[in-house]
Amino acid sequence: MYTALIAGAMVMLFPFFWMVSSSLKTFQEVNLSPPTLLPTDPQWANYAEAWGSPPSGFGRYFFNSLVVAVVGTAIQLFTGIMAAYAFARLKFRFNNLLFMLVLATMMIPFETRIVPNYVLIRQIPLVGGNSIFGEGGSGLYDTYAGMILPGVASAFAVFLLRQAFMAVPRDYWDALRMDGASHWTFLWRVLIPMTMPAVLTVVLFGFIGRWNELLWPLIATQSESIRPVQLGLMLFSGDEGSLYHLLMAATTLVAVPGIIFFLFVQRRFIEGLTAFGVKG
Repeated sequence: MYTALIAGAMVMLFPFFWMVSSSLKTFQEVNLSPPTLLPTDPQWANYAEAWGSPPSGFGRYFFNSLVVAVVGTAIQLFTGIMAAYAFARLKFRFNNLLFMLVLATMMIPFETRIVPNYVLIRQIPLVGGNSIFGEGGSGLYDTYAGMILPGVASAFAVFLLRQAFMAVPRDYWDALRMDGASHWTFLWRVLIPMTMPAVLTVVLFGFIGRWNELLWPLIATQSESIRPVQLGLMLFSGDEGSLYHLLMAATTLVAVPGIIFFLFVQRRFIEGLTAFGVKG
């Protein structure tokens, strides 16, 4: 079993090894055929060159991605918690039906929502020069809000958090209600701390998903000063060819935040998926 697991781990890690190895090669060595497994003379300066290569510097792309990932994940977490609590703890008509409709949206591919989302951010009334009818301006196009808002409602976040909230015995709520506690107090002082693995799972998925997002920012923006890191990586490829050594160096830098974040929350992340993801 250990042999099989180690072999599987090596297969999974080899692309990362190749990325780091290629990032330390020269332009000539990275284009050799057959390729070399390790760099002959490691070029650590590739990272500094990749960081400063784009016209505005790669740090600007990092900042843009950080804004989109942090703000977008925070809003998604808040909306997910509010909706999940309503579905799990509040009694109202068509509760289960509405929850099923929310889950049904998970089966709609993102590509089918691109055009409606684009029209929505362009035609928001009284924003970006638009009239009250949403005409005449650009709306939220080419803004941070335009990249963030279409993804702040997550059916997966609502589902996972609802399952976590339902796993907490109702006796806690009954005891707090006798002391005069409100739903708000019960949610933030009891439910959230007790279901922290599920909360961190939502945060991890939301952050990494936005950090790695490419298609929507490509459509929703046109200014390089506001675009995220995934679009910044495209600058290392052009009609004349690709600077693979710098591209791999920049890709390594882009991968580091997500890896570090995952390593910090991996135990809670696994607990969240196994403990709350399958309970009904």
